Amino acid sequence: MEPTPLTPATTADGTHRSRERDVRLRLMIVGLAISLWALGIGVRLLQLQVLNRASFERMAARQSERTINLDPRRGAILDRNGRPLAVSVDAESVYAVPQDLESPARTAAALSRALGLDTAGRKDLLTQLQKNRAFVWVKRKVDPATARAVRDLSLPGIGFVSENRRYYPKRELASQVLGYVGMDNTGMSGIEYAFEDVIKGRPAKVLVETDARRRPVSHTERPSTDGQTVVLSIDEAIQHAAETELEKAVNETQSISGMVVVMDPRTGEILAIANRPTFNPNRFASFSSSRWRNRAVTDAYEPGSMFKIFTAAAGLQEKVVSPDEVIDCGGGSIEIAGTRINDHHVFFNLSFRDVIAHSSDVGVIRVAQRLGRENFYRYMRDFGFGVPTRVELPGESNGLLRPTNKWSALSLPTLSFGQEIGVTALQMTTAVAAVANGGYLMRPLIVRQVEDSEGSVLKSAKPEAVRRVLEPETVDTLTDLLRSVVTSGTGRRAAIPGYAVAGKTGTAQKVDAQGRYSMIDHVASFVGFAPAARPALVVLASLDTPKGDRNEGGDVAAPLFARVMEQSLQYLAVPPDDTERVLRMVPYRPGHVTPASYRPDDDFAVQKAEDASGDPRLMPDLRGRSAREAAITAARRGLIVELKGSGQVVAQTPEPGTEIETGITCVLTLGREP
Repeated sequence: MEPTPLTPATTADGTHRSRERDVRLRLMIVGLAISLWALGIGVRLLQLQVLNRASFERMAARQSERTINLDPRRGAILDRNGRPLAVSVDAESVYAVPQDLESPARTAAALSRALGLDTAGRKDLLTQLQKNRAFVWVKRKVDPATARAVRDLSLPGIGFVSENRRYYPKRELASQVLGYVGMDNTGMSGIEYAFEDVIKGRPAKVLVETDARRRPVSHTERPSTDGQTVVLSIDEAIQHAAETELEKAVNETQSISGMVVVMDPRTGEILAIANRPTFNPNRFASFSSSRWRNRAVTDAYEPGSMFKIFTAAAGLQEKVVSPDEVIDCGGGSIEIAGTRINDHHVFFNLSFRDVIAHSSDVGVIRVAQRLGRENFYRYMRDFGFGVPTRVELPGESNGLLRPTNKWSALSLPTLSFGQEIGVTALQMTTAVAAVANGGYLMRPLIVRQVEDSEGSVLKSAKPEAVRRVLEPETVDTLTDLLRSVVTSGTGRRAAIPGYAVAGKTGTAQKVDAQGRYSMIDHVASFVGFAPAARPALVVLASLDTPKGDRNEGGDVAAPLFARVMEQSLQYLAVPPDDTERVLRMVPYRPGHVTPASYRPDDDFAVQKAEDASGDPRLMPDLRGRSAREAAITAARRGLIVELKGSGQVVAQTPEPGTEIETGITCVLTLGREP
């Protein structure tokens, strides 16, 4: 059968349906594409806004925000009377947003002039400004004048943030004790380092935000928490006296270095630690790092004859010697294990009192031999040698005291007079304080208390007795021996008008480059306490390698001790000894008759002054006379004499020519000759 031919109507209807199918197909494809596109957008939005939201927020923050940790205000460091030694002051820091600079080169040039940078500094600054970063420091903690100079430039992209910096108002005073603070406000030495966790406080956070063009639009500051206040045992006035006198002594003797330590023997509190050379912690980077070191704590040295104090203490305590026992000093030498040890002077038979007064090496060797190694070593350990004192200062040295199994045949003899042992100045002062306070070794204290920002005490230090090392009877006898060192022995220049002084000189040879004891270089020292009967202070004075013809401990360190001790006693208002004792203990001065040998009948100078004084009912003119001469003249008028200062009489009360009566007080003010 033949197929039925399509009519035009049928053809048109089929074409129409075909087109509709094509349209629907296209619409479905478009709809599907739109749906897939919408689904993709939704998935992407879900990924961006939900799944990876935290990651993109962090990325955005890195691009538009910068968090700066700003140093908190460090707690102050005060002396024992509340006087500031280290404080924090406001300072401005300069920063830049490199992307907002019109010209990094011109900006660097302008900033360099305002900041006083050299060529190298300008080059480094330009490198920083050319970095593709949202924030760079230009210079931190600038002084007010510099901040004004930079602000007056009105440079685009340059901003300021308020910070604080450490400031030491007394500059070099107690610098090695205080330490210093680095640019990041972290303590680097001294108390600043040892008490960093207490002083530093909690840092502030500053959020700097920028817009899409990297321009700073706002910043939010989270406040910091101030650090706590540290109150030291140091007394600013005594510290100043110690440093001033040490500076003079070092300059006069051309010493390499020097140390002075002042301690209250009853509590162990350190009232002063002075070192020379020194540095200014406000500009610590301008000084050699060797000046930052607190030598009195970190450096061990051979003490020399000062150490005879402890040989004598052990001998008296063990009753192997008595003060008036005669010791054979061998004509100035002794042979031990085939080695001859020579004394500094030719001595034959001396009482033990004179052995200490005149510092005979052979005499103390005899006593050490009676003690024996183990006894001697035990006492030295009990006095704190060879171990740290546990003072709250960084870098403390243990010193050097070897155990007896490492001793040679010469160790005991040489140790007895201060060789073959290393001590720190603080160890020596602490050990002598045990003699001064009645026999107790005290832990040295440098911090009295810690306070919060309101002044409330958070922590308070209390005196700590480590152990008893001497009995009271031994202390009394030893003190009497040490007084003889000052009245008639090697330490006569340590005498102080009005006060009985007990102490010991030391002249320790230094070891040269060949490992032998030098015949030229030495450390000259004096350590002692006053008033001897009721000690208020222990002072150690030491000079490293003093120059000159007379440069031993009694020549240079003893006068330094006397000046520091005298000023400190007067400042603390420690009353002098009674009038009779003042007259008996008139201090030795070069060219004067010593008190022990004084007899009015043969003192021509005093007798002549008496004859010239005129009417005994009137106050004589004592100005220009020595302390001893003036005191004797006034005492013979029946006056109670009070001496202030040292040297010759520069002022007096009552005034010359005033009518006087027996029993009134005569105040004589002393001063140095011009």
